[in-house]
Amino acid sequence: MSKKVLIVDDEEILAANFQTYLEMLGCEVRTAASGAIALEKVVEFKPELVVLDYRLPDMTGFEVFDAMRTLHSCEAVLMTAHPSIEVCNRAIERNIEIILLKPFPLPELGSVVLHGLPRGARSETQETARPAEQVDRRRGGDVAFPLKLYDGAWVLSDRRRPAADAEAPLRQAKKGA
Repeated sequence: MSKKVLIVDDEEILAANFQTYLEMLGCEVRTAASGAIALEKVVEFKPELVVLDYRLPDMTGFEVFDAMRTLHSCEAVLMTAHPSIEVCNRAIERNIEIILLKPFPLPELGSVVLHGLPRGARSETQETARPAEQVDRRRGGDVAFPLKLYDGAWVLSDRRRPAADAEAPLRQAKKGA
């Protein structure tokens, strides 16, 4: 039986690419270019997983997910090119454990869709079939994140460091003036 996935992204070419790729992996996929269309499709399609863009033309991915939960229960993955602490906190509130940071390689999407759901949603076969290197990669070293954040290279901790070194010469020049 194939996994049913709904992709909600207003970038229709990107959504079509995601659909093609996931179908090659054996998933049954539908796409929606807005929150309103996604809500219509969730009723008829009943996906196991919804992959939501954070910024949609008519509502946020969180608003779509909140409305979806009243219609059909499923897991969610959030996609965004604009990560922030607020977005992470709002995801945590909704038990959305995975955020894909755009742009990301298609194999990351495939990995998340096929293996990245919380333990309770995975079957025993999926858990044991997961490659060991993927498990290690998800640990993120010694840094503990509240979410499993994907960006292909796991450099999120570097992004959180203040850019003080770059500003130091400018501050020194202002002091001397």
